[in-house]
Parts: sequence; C-alpha cells; structure tokens
Amino acid sequence: MNKSLLIIGIIVLLIGIFTGAYTTSQSHLFGLFSTTSSPYADFSIPLMIGGIVLIIVSIFIGKKK
Repeated sequence: MNKSLLIIGIIVLLIGIFTGAYTTSQSHLFGLFSTTSSPYADFSIPLMIGGIVLIIVSIFIGKKK
C-alpha cells in the first residue's frame, strides 16, 4: 500500500465532496427573494472519481524495495 497516494486520494475526495456541497446565496430586491447556486458543482464529480481512483490504485501498488 502506497501511503502517499492514499493520503492524496483522500484529500482529493474530500475536496470533491466539499465542492459539491458548497453553495452561495444572494438576496435580491430588498430581501424579498434570494437565489442559491453551486459555483463549483461542475468540478465535484471529477474530483470525487479521481480521489476514488487514487485510493484504489494506492491499495494495489506496493512500495518498491
């Protein structure tokens, strides 16, 4: 198991989860209505898939002696 790839994979996976959950809200017309958006939603799925792939690869690759 390659621990550096595992750590990087976990970090990338967490960043992907955070970008999917991040939303911004903006009030309009004296606070009568507001809009919410997810500005980084396009990046969340590729980051999560990349993190999962790095975790799987780190499990199957052993350290070279």
